[in-house]
Amino acid sequence: MKIFLPLFVALAFCSSAYSQSFVFGPKFGGTIGIQNWSGIDRDALIAYHGALFIESWSEDKNSSFFGQLGYHQRGSAQRTFNFTGGTNGQQFIFNNAVLAFGAKSKFKTYNANKPYYKIGIRLEYTLNTNLEQYLIYGGYFPLDPFVNKFNYGAMAGVGYEIQFSEFVGGFIEATLSPDISLQYEQPPLSNVLDPITNRARNLNEQTIRNISFEISVGLKLLRKIEFID
Repeated sequence: MKIFLPLFVALAFCSSAYSQSFVFGPKFGGTIGIQNWSGIDRDALIAYHGALFIESWSEDKNSSFFGQLGYHQRGSAQRTFNFTGGTNGQQFIFNNAVLAFGAKSKFKTYNANKPYYKIGIRLEYTLNTNLEQYLIYGGYFPLDPFVNKFNYGAMAGVGYEIQFSEFVGGFIEATLSPDISLQYEQPPLSNVLDPITNRARNLNEQTIRNISFEISVGLKLLRKIEFID
């Protein structure tokens, strides 16, 4: 987190210097987390996220650059259904600080409300996980020592901006964020206690990669600088 904050401040400064005026604000929403465990897809994790963003702005341009710093939950779940109609299972949660930056382009319309698309890259740092609560299973589930703290990936999204006034607006946005790096890398392990059979067994190499789908709503605030002769 200490590494990301100076980078975010630098992005804010560059955005301000480039366009003089800029847009900033908060965004938050729901997350569907998906993980691939060594070729096996897990159930989806229903989670949440929040971020602060800054974006270059110009009256005569529909393209801009953005940066954002946020808290995002990544992960997956494992659910089993019982005969009474209920479900049992586990949630594997990775709480990540995320720095993202990229480019955004708005479609031309005849009013102030505009659809847009964006692409970018992400740098992530895993603050903590909930994996410790599964230690009772004797190492059968992922363990914190094999979690990669630093990760990176891409992002792509579409959205719709709504202008409330000259200086205030809002938006709704859908974003897909696949990881390029691995969130988790575990080498082959020997003599691990199987929680089902209560016998020692060998585990194959385990790798985990994140894919997240997020729906966000946000508030846009314009800091506009006008030069007067």
